[in-house]
Amino acid sequence: MDKKAILTRVLKKVPIENAMELIQDRFKGWVPEKKPRKKEDIREKFLSLSQVIRDEEIEDFVQMAVMKKSVGLPAYTYRLSNINFIDEVDEHEFRERYNKTFSPYKDIYSISTEVIDFNQGKIELNCRLKEYEASWKTGTMNIDSLSAVYTSKITINRTQRVMTIFCGNHSVQEILMTYTQQIFGWPLNLYRINEVSNQLVTIGSASYKTAVLLDLVYNRLTEKGIKSTFEEMKFYTGKKRKDGIKDVAIGGRALLSSQLACEYVTIGSHIIYFKLGLTYEEREFTAKVYLKGNDLDILKIVILDTENENVRLEAMEIIQQEYIDMCTNGIKDIPKTVELLTTIKDRFINKDQLILRTIKENALNSIASIAKLVGKFDDQDIYAIEVLKEFSQYNRTLLDSVGFDGEDENLNSINNFVRIDEVQIIDEDDYEDYDNEAS
Repeated sequence: MDKKAILTRVLKKVPIENAMELIQDRFKGWVPEKKPRKKEDIREKFLSLSQVIRDEEIEDFVQMAVMKKSVGLPAYTYRLSNINFIDEVDEHEFRERYNKTFSPYKDIYSISTEVIDFNQGKIELNCRLKEYEASWKTGTMNIDSLSAVYTSKITINRTQRVMTIFCGNHSVQEILMTYTQQIFGWPLNLYRINEVSNQLVTIGSASYKTAVLLDLVYNRLTEKGIKSTFEEMKFYTGKKRKDGIKDVAIGGRALLSSQLACEYVTIGSHIIYFKLGLTYEEREFTAKVYLKGNDLDILKIVILDTENENVRLEAMEIIQQEYIDMCTNGIKDIPKTVELLTTIKDRFINKDQLILRTIKENALNSIASIAKLVGKFDDQDIYAIEVLKEFSQYNRTLLDSVGFDGEDENLNSINNFVRIDEVQIIDEDDYEDYDNEAS
């Protein structure tokens, strides 16, 4: 077994911070001589893990390493046009059909499924997907060509005919979805955000996707007893880059504190990601919602920051049900949504230019002063790094709030020193491409 070759493929897939954690897990007390800037700086040490990882551990190590970024309760929602494949068989026959042990799929994958629950209300399956590198060249799938291992869960709500794939990686869930369609023959349909034509004329210049998501947060979830506050937001502006906005205002209408957010909503930019602070059943937690797919019209929902399984599952079910209705009926409360959009537009149009310019200039001057001192700091000083990270993030938020969306060389130099990027919002399955750029 060529463990170094396997580790080389793993290193390509994981962020440098995760790779360093994996080294430190096995080599206790290891500290690099100087702060690594790219993966090449730690490649030799990472490959030396081949000396301490036993052959029988390698598959579990690959799974743990590659899936390290997947956190929270991430879910994708699908509609089943019928459930004949369940109703026409008994439990024993269902298990026989759908318990699979590493079935080859699309040349470079093998997938195993295990039915772990079967009852009148719900069915659950555990899934394990192995990815191999270039098996189409050799015609074999073995441990030497293994490049990733992912685990996932599929649940089927028999009453509502809804299937959920719990998976942090968009590409993996797409593979599992097509596998269940093509190999199992399950009749799946996507829930997509569709424009409701008679609602378009009411929302003015705003993007329909943005309007329907604001309605989801401020109206639909509120009706269901979930109080929500926007904490982060990401817009697609039509440029190559996607602009991230972090909002620090207090209260249920935090969105209104950011001039940049008000501008993007007013000019019709699409929201493609947002993070919410949620309160439900007197418990506080967070949710991240990503728009996925080629047309950015499929929701990936992630529940975070709560260990209470009942709260996580209840909140997920509520959000899923509202998402399903939203895809069919669009905006639920048009008058309240139009009122909110009007308030956002007024905020953008009536901004006080003198005050905003003063705030912007002072923020940029403060950043420039700190940037001059960066070279005086020790890049191994954890406290200094954390303080500089906070300084950078607070000032980026301040600049966003006054409508400044440009690049600032001084802020970039601070970010480069502490190894953060101006746009922090990266999806669990986006980090691989992002990190490859830094390697």
